[in-house]
Amino acid sequence: MDDNSDNPVNREDDGKSRSKKKVKKTKKSNYAWLVWGISVLFLSFALTVLFSFITEIAIKDSAALICVIVLLVLLILNIGCDVLANAIMSCTPDAFFAMASNKIKGSKRAVALCRNATKLSSIFADVIGDICGIVSGSAGAALAVHFAVSNQIWALVSSILVSAVIGALTVGGKAIFKHFATKFNKQIVFGFARFTTFFKKEK
Repeated sequence: MDDNSDNPVNREDDGKSRSKKKVKKTKKSNYAWLVWGISVLFLSFALTVLFSFITEIAIKDSAALICVIVLLVLLILNIGCDVLANAIMSCTPDAFFAMASNKIKGSKRAVALCRNATKLSSIFADVIGDICGIVSGSAGAALAVHFAVSNQIWALVSSILVSAVIGALTVGGKAIFKHFATKFNKQIVFGFARFTTFFKKEK
């Protein structure tokens, strides 16, 4: 019985097909950063439009209390996403392998989160965090209008003070909670992973 695998022609064809596959993989890896960047660009645009639309509806012709509530929600979301990003970046999938082998709900998702830490951290900290910062500026401007009077100087002062308070709370909050994000990274990642299973089941 002839063995076609020993045929030099077949070996040469196999070598060519393997080299072609390697070239395709190399091309994909070379442009992966560009695909990821374009994806983030469109995601940022869509989320900015959505957040801005919801914020404008909430604060338009609203009382000062509503503006404060919207600002607090944006602030909490901004800090929360930063905490989650730091927790994912500082956590390793090894922490959940034993849980995954015991089929604990959320453990497989936690492993997936850790393995995609760089991309997820970029989405949570950079995309959502920066968008919250931009949109909170609009909400802060609306709040400053409530404190402003006909005097232009007081209007300028109130605008500066509101912006300063928003900036201080955002930066200070991130600095304070960064310690907890790295210290309790496993609990945070597992909690978020388990929460996502309510929307999409693990495979």
